[in-house]
Amino acid sequence: MQGANVKKLIVHKIALDAIPPGGDFLDGLRFLANKEAISTGARMATQWVESAIEAVRQAADPNPWRNADDEVIAGEILRQIKAKKERLGIRR
Repeated sequence: MQGANVKKLIVHKIALDAIPPGGDFLDGLRFLANKEAISTGARMATQWVESAIEAVRQAADPNPWRNADDEVIAGEILRQIKAKKERLGIRR
């Protein structure tokens, strides 16, 4: 079962894929109106998150995340995303 941080990271990835850079509300609406796009997007985002977490776990030493569970790693990825957005002045 996925924890809250893993789920948030999956949703974040889905949103990034659904509305590409330079995209707008209409792109999001098209995505949400297409059941197949939602299903495919969710599956691909889940696989991406699983791969990202595994990549963090397999990173070279020193690696404080090697033995961390998925939820802890996903939380750190989300924290890093938030920090980068703040540095760049991105509000959404």
